[in-house]
Amino acid sequence: MMRWRLPLFIIAAVVTLLFLNGIVWRHEQTLAQGRAVLLPLRPVDPRSLMQGDYMALDYQLTQQLTHDLMAAPPAAGQALAVVLGTDSDGVAQFLRMAKPGEQLQAGETLVRLKWEDNGAHLPSNSYFFAEGEATRFAQARYAIFRVASDGTALLAGLADERHNTIPDRLQAPTSAHSNP
Repeated sequence: MMRWRLPLFIIAAVVTLLFLNGIVWRHEQTLAQGRAVLLPLRPVDPRSLMQGDYMALDYQLTQQLTHDLMAAPPAAGQALAVVLGTDSDGVAQFLRMAKPGEQLQAGETLVRLKWEDNGAHLPSNSYFFAEGEATRFAQARYAIFRVASDGTALLAGLADERHNTIPDRLQAPTSAHSNP
């Protein structure tokens, strides 16, 4: 009986590592190939956002959805599927709640959010950067998300009012729309 425990432990460890590597690979694919979406950040005094080496993020989209759904809020933990379009400046705008099985039109993007007790939430509510870089990131007006075809959204960076990516210390500035 003892000789079976070690092989079972090894099999369980290998399966766990494969599962976790699969998740990491999927997220890397989303960041590399997902559709770029610019979401306006909710205006807040940057001095109140900065705490050490990160910035708290709040989005106009989540504020709008929270306001719209508060009369009949979904259950806590419920997934929300929203359809976004882009305005003439390339900034994402809420169009409608997605219906199950709905086919999107050209230029529309499906994004999945989560409803918690206090409202709608995107997966990222903070952005970490190198210590001493707060002044540059205080210029952030947009969050750049990469969105997979299933609606999974991952925060890829922040952009200024001209839609240019605010680079980390060693990264060159680029346009948020350079690789949609």
